[in-house]
Amino acid sequence: MTVVLGLAAAILYGVGDFAGGFASRRHGAVTVLLGSYPVGAVLMAGLLPLFPGHLDARVTFYGIAGGACGLIGVIVLYTLMTIAPINVVSPVTAVLAAIVPVVVGVGIGERPHVAAWFGIALGLGAVVLVSRTGESHPHGRIPLRTIALALVSGLGFGLYFVFLARAGDGSGLWPLVVSRIASAVLIVPVARARGAFRLVRGRMFWIVLLAGACDALANMAFLLASRDGLLSLASVLTSLYPAATVILAVWLLHEHTSRVQRVGLALAAGAIVLITV
Repeated sequence: MTVVLGLAAAILYGVGDFAGGFASRRHGAVTVLLGSYPVGAVLMAGLLPLFPGHLDARVTFYGIAGGACGLIGVIVLYTLMTIAPINVVSPVTAVLAAIVPVVVGVGIGERPHVAAWFGIALGLGAVVLVSRTGESHPHGRIPLRTIALALVSGLGFGLYFVFLARAGDGSGLWPLVVSRIASAVLIVPVARARGAFRLVRGRMFWIVLLAGACDALANMAFLLASRDGLLSLASVLTSLYPAATVILAVWLLHEHTSRVQRVGLALAAGAIVLITV
């Protein structure tokens, strides 16, 4: 079940990131998040009775901390998607989004089986290859500053995964509800400060709605995956989300991939097989 939930989270994150990044090119990252975060909060609150649990100080702390880290990660990611190819930015964020939970998981005593270790290594290698750019890349060399900011975004996501997983197995969906409410509240002053306090209308409204719903459901799938199995395995599987984002960017936006990136996508598939053995 960990594998199924982890892959479901990866697909949902990939679709959500593509939708959010696409909408951000028209309306800006902060404006998009101003609309998508409340959607996620309402959706998670509605699903709360299906996954009952307790709400205490620990859950509240980890939920707020996760919401803040996730907010930073998404703001940076969506902003970068407006100035750089989506099929490059998304995979780079996944590097630290995968590494941070693995390091924390091992640090707290998790010991994946041998095949899973090879799968983790292969998965991290796949992320690096998919994110690799140079002069020969179809979109040219990506500035180092863009890569650095993408890693900051990935760090935010990685810490978000850790905080969600550390909230406690008996907390139901409360960590997600708290984190989403925290993010929805924190984005308001950011939007006011940036002059982005406005609503998205028309066709883009539905894309923002899709981004918010996919992101929230992906968070739920990851949370359940991390509770069913090891945090290190769940996080690596979830961090394969760039595969979905890259495929959508190539298919719908006609962005181009290099041979190295395509090899990375193939390695990602192999990583999934090893982790599921």
